[in-house]
Amino acid sequence: MKNLKKIFKMAPLLACAFAGSAHALVINFTYAPDMDTRALGGFQAAANRWSAVLHDDVTVNLNIGFSVLGPGVLGSTGSTRGTVSYDAYRNALIADAWGATDKMAVANLPKSSCLNVYMNGTGVNPNGKGSATPFLDNNCNANNSTIRMTSANARAVGLLDAHDPLSDGSVSFSSTFAWDFDPTDGVDANAFDFIGVATHEIGHALGFVSGVDTLDLNRTGNFSDAAFTYIAPADLFRCSTDSKAAGADIDWSADNRTKYFSLDNCGSNIATFSTGRTFGDGQQASHWKDNLGIGILDPTAARGERLAISATDLQLYDAIGWNVVPEPGTMALLGFGLAGIFGLRRRKA
Repeated sequence: MKNLKKIFKMAPLLACAFAGSAHALVINFTYAPDMDTRALGGFQAAANRWSAVLHDDVTVNLNIGFSVLGPGVLGSTGSTRGTVSYDAYRNALIADAWGATDKMAVANLPKSSCLNVYMNGTGVNPNGKGSATPFLDNNCNANNSTIRMTSANARAVGLLDAHDPLSDGSVSFSSTFAWDFDPTDGVDANAFDFIGVATHEIGHALGFVSGVDTLDLNRTGNFSDAAFTYIAPADLFRCSTDSKAAGADIDWSADNRTKYFSLDNCGSNIATFSTGRTFGDGQQASHWKDNLGIGILDPTAARGERLAISATDLQLYDAIGWNVVPEPGTMALLGFGLAGIFGLRRRKA
């Protein structure tokens, strides 16, 4: 089993911790001394949302701050990530499974050490170099047997020390938008829900990511399929009707066909994913499909919109290795107020 490789390192400034209980996720924040106290309180409230439902005895360390981001980008998250073998990750999920959702997920994961991947592009595509037409990649190269995951997700399944001081990522908020730091009385019509967006960005660091975004940026014929060792835990539950028909375990292609979240080997469609900024629907694949109100990991938010974690969000986190309490299948939507680098974008009017 490979150790997770540290991607970047940040120097500590000031830190604070927030947790829902003694047996829940703890999130430590490192922040600049001059950070707005309202923003710090908003991050703490967002951390408390996750701690209330993810009951893993792990500590996640995040750097937080404000900066000038790209046009229309509300928040952005860069996560520390590393690679493990698919076998190691699957075995960790099996050992960690305790509820109905994750037991269903692991029961339907491929038993082979190599995944059958439905993908497109690359220099080995039998339909032509860089072709947009998907093909079944089942040659058991490195990309078929490697999982690339966030360090926070690795902590949750025991592949990384639960309380290692390693930085798990960095969250930046745009300094150019108006923010409402208290959604309990509604979100101002001219502002964005700060706590909701912070919850979204923390959610990326916790593991809601997709390697399809890497393929989406590099789909030309210049690379071998083996170069794309970027399959993320959530991608193991990414399906399409075409990938199922082709006998693939996952749909890992960068195009605009519908991709859906499934826990039963692509038999059922729980929710749909976004499909890619470049060749897909215009939104990063590390999100739910836009404008369907699926959950906190929707790719856009609107002024005046109140955001919150949904039961569907929690099904995915449960499947990738977090211990969700209560089980998503038996709960109502959480009473937090409804509702990446991965980023949440402003929804255009």
